[in-house]
Amino acid sequence: MPLLSLPGSARGVIPCAPELVYKALADYDAWLEWVPSLTSARLLTREHMLAIVELGLDGKDAETLMMECVETPRKGILARVIEGKAPIHEMEWSVEAADPGFAKVSVTIKRRIGLHLLNPASWLVLNPAKCLAALGSWVSAANPGLEAVMDGENLFELWETEAGLVCWIRGRKYKLMPAEDSQA
Repeated sequence: MPLLSLPGSARGVIPCAPELVYKALADYDAWLEWVPSLTSARLLTREHMLAIVELGLDGKDAETLMMECVETPRKGILARVIEGKAPIHEMEWSVEAADPGFAKVSVTIKRRIGLHLLNPASWLVLNPAKCLAALGSWVSAANPGLEAVMDGENLFELWETEAGLVCWIRGRKYKLMPAEDSQA
């Protein structure tokens, strides 16, 4: 009998290079930092494009599960539960380039139908939009970089150098000096 599942999907654009998004997805130990409702995440083994990951799920009946993660380098990851009673059956991430400095990301989560859907702790990890937003926030925080602006003009830059702070405004260089304490 086929496993009954309830799929859900989300798509979005993350302001980060696709390679960095894929790297974040393939860093299974870091899933604890951004995947909602996880209490632990540990890479057990990796061989070529296959990884086995142990995840701990939050909830009143906390569960540990094993996932088989099939990687398509720089394109996506398909993660399937191979052991454990989890509300998730499968999670598939795909990453592709959008405009320069941006990545189009989609996630599809196949949820198992059962009483665990009544547990509010599992709702976050089962919500593709929440998972996508969490990935976007984590990648942005973990990999700060220059913001890619497609049109417009850079009016302000601030650099810290050995000589102190240097500011460029509309192409003119200014050296910032500490203000004297004055009592006014």
